Amino acid sequence: MRKNNLFITSSCLLGALASCYGAFGKNPRPNVILILADDMGIGDIRGLNPDSQIETPRLDEMCNRGIAFTDAHASSALSTPSRYSILTGRYNWRSTKKGGVLGVMSPPMIATGRNTIADMFRACGYTTAAIGKWHLGWDWTYKEGKAKTVDNIDFTKRVANGPTDRGFDYFYGLTSPSGPPHLYMVNDMAEKQPNTRFEDSGGGLYRIKGGIGHSDWSAGGMQPHLADKMLDYLDDNKNSDKPFFLYMALTAPHIPLFPSKEFKGKSRIGDYGDLVMMIDDIVGRVNRKLKEIGKYDDTIVMFAADNGCAGYINMDKINRKGHYPSYIYRGYKSHGWEGGHRIPFILSWGDRYGHVIDNSLVSLTDLYATFADMLGYRTADDEAEDSFSFWPILDGSGSSARTDLIATSGAGYFTYRTPQYKLIFNAGNGSGDEYRIDGQPPLQFYDMVSDPEEKVNRIDDPEYAGRIREMAARVKKYIEDGRSTPGAKAANDDGNSWKQITDIMSGLYAGNR
Repeated sequence: MRKNNLFITSSCLLGALASCYGAFGKNPRPNVILILADDMGIGDIRGLNPDSQIETPRLDEMCNRGIAFTDAHASSALSTPSRYSILTGRYNWRSTKKGGVLGVMSPPMIATGRNTIADMFRACGYTTAAIGKWHLGWDWTYKEGKAKTVDNIDFTKRVANGPTDRGFDYFYGLTSPSGPPHLYMVNDMAEKQPNTRFEDSGGGLYRIKGGIGHSDWSAGGMQPHLADKMLDYLDDNKNSDKPFFLYMALTAPHIPLFPSKEFKGKSRIGDYGDLVMMIDDIVGRVNRKLKEIGKYDDTIVMFAADNGCAGYINMDKINRKGHYPSYIYRGYKSHGWEGGHRIPFILSWGDRYGHVIDNSLVSLTDLYATFADMLGYRTADDEAEDSFSFWPILDGSGSSARTDLIATSGAGYFTYRTPQYKLIFNAGNGSGDEYRIDGQPPLQFYDMVSDPEEKVNRIDDPEYAGRIREMAARVKKYIEDGRSTPGAKAANDDGNSWKQITDIMSGLYAGNR
């Protein structure tokens, strides 16, 4: 495996740079920005859902001058595993983390020595930055002789194995916005030392978990502050000869639902809608800034979400207003149904595309291979094992090589999609422990062409028995091979030790229920 670029010799680096021009020859390579919303549905954007009750003019403009992908998916219906796959080009379940998310104190999910998309960009001469929510763990330093608690973190010491040890030249943000410590990190250090203790306040959608932090932090000011830092980064790089990769990981519209004063009440469907409008404004500010600094035509801008909208954000009230964040699709964040992992994904590159609607099956896992393809970067056999390039869509030469994908629910249960069919390896929605539910079939099978809303489970329909066995066998092969892309077999981080993987490997899901 290619190691962190700090250990690449000068001759190797020159070789990497020489091979990282791809389709551009010696012409300037485009900057790349990924704006990732936190818990936002495909139905929230009018450019993707004409019946959306939320005004999203800047995102609609991106649709009108870019490419709107209508069958795009996160690798998971939850934050941490989805982000892992974006950065590694690898399915999250190949790691040791099979379900759920990491906490503030969790060690890093991306193993030492595993390349990330930021490593790839940096090897190709890009400067790289991550701003916002990390949520992939890092190693805190604790006060000597003290228990490993938030209160005992030594904020005068650097964190290890965070963003700057995973390919990013610059990081500004926080590990997770949901709990203490309530302060910002710059690269691998606290920006400011804790000087206060926040009380536990609010409840439900407005809860702020108490704990140490800095008085500059506020729940309502978090996203505007991070947006300003993103714009500052663009200003700082306006005269640079090096292209940049900027990963902008927003903290909204995830709870707590605190829109800024400017947007409070603006959507007329509640705080969630107000936050979506705030995100739309951030997208507009980014594009205006790119024009201001003369980099608009030379920058690929992508907007996506880490997973679907959370179903617990007063959904009944939102639905009564005529708004459906999951659009026509069933389910929400954490669910194995489409609403959990089918996400908004829009890409623009100046004004070069016009209004393109692309129905290809794509995964955010594919970003790695797509930009490696763009730059002529050759991935190693144990790098980006589940990433398929859709660069041919972007340069107009063809289509994506992806013909299927795997996504996982919040509890880590598998769903397997092809353009027409979907096999879910559990009963129920997949968010909890309902691996099996009495009185219900243990699997679900849907025809996504005739039944995109996943209303009719055809798992017991004999017409599909052969196809179901074939799909289960395909998932088993992807597990055994350690990859879903062509190439030499690779290893999953802890073998195949998880119960569901073991069940698939043993043939339990081969139609012999």
